Amino acid sequence: MRAAALGDFLRSRRERLRPEEVGLPVGTGRRAGGLRREEVAVLSGVGVSWLTRLEQGRANRVSAEVLDGLAAALRLTSAERIHLYDLADVHPPAEVDGEKGGGDAHRVLVDGLEPNPAYVLDHAWNLVCWNQAQATLFPVIETMEGAPNLLRLTLETEPLRSFMTDWLDEVHRLASQFRLHLGRYPSEEGSTLVDELRAEHPEFATAWRAQDVAVFSSKVRHFCHPMTGDLAFHHHRLALPDHPGWGVVIYTAVTADD
Repeated sequence: MRAAALGDFLRSRRERLRPEEVGLPVGTGRRAGGLRREEVAVLSGVGVSWLTRLEQGRANRVSAEVLDGLAAALRLTSAERIHLYDLADVHPPAEVDGEKGGGDAHRVLVDGLEPNPAYVLDHAWNLVCWNQAQATLFPVIETMEGAPNLLRLTLETEPLRSFMTDWLDEVHRLASQFRLHLGRYPSEEGSTLVDELRAEHPEFATAWRAQDVAVFSSKVRHFCHPMTGDLAFHHHRLALPDHPGWGVVIYTAVTADD
C-alpha cells in the first residue's frame, strides 16, 4: 500500500469537488474550495478519524468497502477508481474495475480481425461480441439469447463438446484459468457462475476441487469441425486495457511453415 500517495490522491479529489456537485448547500464561511472531511465522511459512511488517517498517509491497510464508499462519495471516474485501488494495493471488484458494457469499438476490433475468428470476453467470461469468422467456427453462438458464457458453452453445448478433440483437458484448463482470473477480478457474477457449474457438471466440479491455477498460454487448438473437418489454430488471448478483466480471443490458422 502506497499510503502517502493514496492520501495525496484522496485529498486532491476531495478538494476539487464543489458542494453543489454532491447536493450540499454552498453556505458561507468556507475558507477553501472543495468538501470538508466531515462532509465526505457523511457521504461515504467512513469515519472522520479514519478518513483523516488515510489522507495523512498514516494507514497501513484499507478495505475494498471503504474504498468503494470513498470512490462513490468523491464521484471518481472509472480510471480514478482503478488508480485508487492500485494505490491501496487492493483488488477491485469487477463491477468497479473498468466501465461496464462493451461498445462499438470492440465490435470494430473483432470485425477488423477477419478472416481470423475472434471474440471479446468480459470479466465473467461472457462473449460480448464476435466476428463472422467466429460464428462460422462456433455456429451455436448465433442461436443463443443474450451473451453466451464461455464456460457454459464448453460444458453444455454438444456441438462444441463433440468437435473439441481435447474437451476434458479444456475443461480443466478453463477451470484453472478462471480460478486465477476470479482471484484477480472478483465478482458476484463470477462466484455464482462457479457455484452453479459445480452443482450442474461433475467434470467442472472435479476440476475446480483440484484447486489448480494457470495463466493462459497461447497454444495450438485442434478441432474436428462437422462442416469443414480437421482444423488447427493458434489460440491467443489479449488483455483489453480499456476494460480491465476483459480480453479478446483470436484464432489464427496454422500454416505449413508453423
